[in-house]
Amino acid sequence: MPTRAQLSKAAEHGEDHTPLMIAALAGDTETVKTLLSKRSEVNAKDNNGRTALMFAVVNSHADSVNALLRAGARVNVRAHDGGTALMLAAANGNVQITKMLLKKGAKIGYRYAATGDTAVSLAAERGYEDILKLLKKPVND
Repeated sequence: MPTRAQLSKAAEHGEDHTPLMIAALAGDTETVKTLLSKRSEVNAKDNNGRTALMFAVVNSHADSVNALLRAGARVNVRAHDGGTALMLAAANGNVQITKMLLKKGAKIGYRYAATGDTAVSLAAERGYEDILKLLKKPVND
């Protein structure tokens, strides 16, 4: 699973990152909204298969996540390592973003290719009980 530092470093080196991905990583929601209004491809992938949604999630930028979801960001896109936005949210312990992703239909059972970790195992290993509760029941709020 990529860390925030790894994603930030990747962004600095321009690994096929779109302006939308860079704005999402930085949590620049106004720029995210502006780019989306200009028809930026919300589901574009970098050379590792990551999307702007994943970049917003990894740094817990809820407002950017919300804007991306409203623009049609697909929640179940898998990066080349098998990771998803939900897995990143669960690993970070972000309850608000986890709820947002689950409400949009995020699937729970995906695994990282190298480790076999899932959203549930990542939250459990970090002791995020609130995330575990969300992942074990449907979100209705």
